[in-house]
Amino acid sequence: MEKSEFIGLVEETLEVEMGTIALTDKLAEIDWDSLANISFIAALDMSHGAVVDAETLARCETVQDLFSLAESAIKGK
Repeated sequence: MEKSEFIGLVEETLEVEMGTIALTDKLAEIDWDSLANISFIAALDMSHGAVVDAETLARCETVQDLFSLAESAIKGK
């Protein structure tokens, strides 16, 4: 998954304007919550057929952490 595609997925999940999210953003500062976790899991499954572990996802602190988790899930499917 390309980083730009991934950031678009995060922006769509959070329903924010395109171009407002960066890999360095901290999830707590961009209003990432449990609903975002559920939406992210579903979006990644629908777009790439990849499943991420909810407990591992809950430990992510930055958008980069989410990207790394998504990449691992996509490679491991």
